[in-house]
Amino acid sequence: MPTAIPTLPEPQGARPTDVVAPANGDHPAGSGSSAPARAAPPATPYLGTSQYRHWRYTAAELGALRAELNAKSREVTAANVAAEQQAQLALGQSASASPPPPQAYLTVDDELLLVRFYCAQAAKIARAFGLPEAVEATAMSYIRRFYLKNSVMEWHPKNIMPTCLFLAAKTTNHPIPIDVFVSKLSKVTPAAVLDLEFLVAQSLAFEFWVRGADKAVRGWALELQTQTSPPADVEAIQRALPRALAALAAARHTDAEFLFSPSQIALACWRLARKETVDGFLDWKYASFGAGDGASGAGGAGGANDGEGEAREAGVGLANKGAAGAGDGDAADAALPAATAEPDADADAARYPYGLPRRALDAKLRAVEALIGAAAEDVDVDVGVVKAIDRRLRACTNPEKVPGTALYIKRKAEQEAAAAEARAAKAAREAVKMQDASEVFGGLLPGKKAAIGEDAGSVDLGAER
Repeated sequence: MPTAIPTLPEPQGARPTDVVAPANGDHPAGSGSSAPARAAPPATPYLGTSQYRHWRYTAAELGALRAELNAKSREVTAANVAAEQQAQLALGQSASASPPPPQAYLTVDDELLLVRFYCAQAAKIARAFGLPEAVEATAMSYIRRFYLKNSVMEWHPKNIMPTCLFLAAKTTNHPIPIDVFVSKLSKVTPAAVLDLEFLVAQSLAFEFWVRGADKAVRGWALELQTQTSPPADVEAIQRALPRALAALAAARHTDAEFLFSPSQIALACWRLARKETVDGFLDWKYASFGAGDGASGAGGAGGANDGEGEAREAGVGLANKGAAGAGDGDAADAALPAATAEPDADADAARYPYGLPRRALDAKLRAVEALIGAAAEDVDVDVGVVKAIDRRLRACTNPEKVPGTALYIKRKAEQEAAAAEARAAKAAREAVKMQDASEVFGGLLPGKKAAIGEDAGSVDLGAER
């Protein structure tokens, strides 16, 4: 039975990478060497990823980015409604398009609600297909990233969501043939999915790999079991794992992935699942680190997290970003006491486990918990509210992006004409290349062609005599 997608009434540059120098201060070349200095490797693998460099923001940056997209989309829509009127007249139609009233435009909150609704639909469809959790999480990340570069008023999430899910299945090595994929979806054609695939990939800057927090959640389960004083309650930790994973599922409906590292999100999920275990573990870790034997614990965190230092990133990732003025979730902590402000990253990386003072790490965890808690309280979006927003969206959607509108037809004809012209020019260039290649000694010089023609004519006359 096909899984129906709920049908509503029809209607920027890379961020600099912050790198931490080796703790011992050594450089590849000696201080007196003339060899060129190389950049120090990132403190953890995560800090070297495109996700950290290009998809990490503060809450203030996210708000400003979305507000700018919303305002720009309003301007583009208003201009294209006027262009739609002219296109209708050019096609012999009556000019029925009219500028939407100001109240018809969607707000940033309206756009976020629609995005959240379709992220939830993507998760449901992924489960209906029997796809792994990684596909579901990646598809939701693709949708949320897409709408950091595009507005809902430009591209309806009902059309973008299937493409993001189809692409996520491929990039996570769980591909589905397009015919099989659309056969289980209602009113979705192969062309509708494939035609938007390049647009989605382009909006993602072709950065398809998403470092989720699912591995970090399981890594922290192992890390929490390393506590020796008092000994960790292994059975309690194992029983709490499903609750931590449920918290992580709620976190995917928030901006947490743009504000915090995967390991911070994972640790906050554990704190929501079993607060006394996490707090007791951190008390022990910080106490043992202060006694001089905590350094091995920080290294052990890497082994507990698929060998990639996830636990250590819980502090280092944010400390480095915060020290450089491009903090991870610093704005989300604006309401917290000033005492939770980030300390110096380089100094704290050596002084504290996970690179942060305890109260600073707790502040980060509370910020993540607040996001997850808000999402968990409102898991199911009111479909009636979504339909009301969608009716308004019909009036303020950019007509250039709606198939069947006069402006869409005009733009498509212009694109096809430009493509045909480009193909003709390319064919002409290829013909010239082939002609030149067929002449062993090169082509004739332009000034010699007329003279050769005259000589050939005189020879012909002489032959006749």
